[in-house]
Amino acid sequence: MGAKNKEDDDEADEEDEEEVPKKTGEKAKEAKQLDSLTDHVDEDKVTSKVDTKEVEKKLDELKKKKEEADRDRAERETKLKQVRIKKEDLDLMCSELPLCDRDVLERLLRTHDGDVMAALRAAVRTFPTNST
Repeated sequence: MGAKNKEDDDEADEEDEEEVPKKTGEKAKEAKQLDSLTDHVDEDKVTSKVDTKEVEKKLDELKKKKEEADRDRAERETKLKQVRIKKEDLDLMCSELPLCDRDVLERLLRTHDGDVMAALRAAVRTFPTNST
């Protein structure tokens, strides 16, 4: 039986191959274009050379930019912490804007140099969040 099933499978495969009609003219051209769109390119065949020196240079540039941004952020934070604010102003903002976190409102007040009116206007214009 095993041999008979194998022969049947082989015959079925041959019949499937025969059923595909030969394409001619415009249909053949369309099929070729479709195949070219869906062709899979093996990475082994495509040789790409990467300049390691250039990659390292770019990485160094990115690291320097990140370090500079971190320094600027830390500098900004220390300047904000040095701004004096009144506890009453912060309490007023918290009571007027109960949906906002106290820390966020404190930061907003500090960014406006303790000016409660300017900070409230800014808070009304854009909903303050924890993002810097």
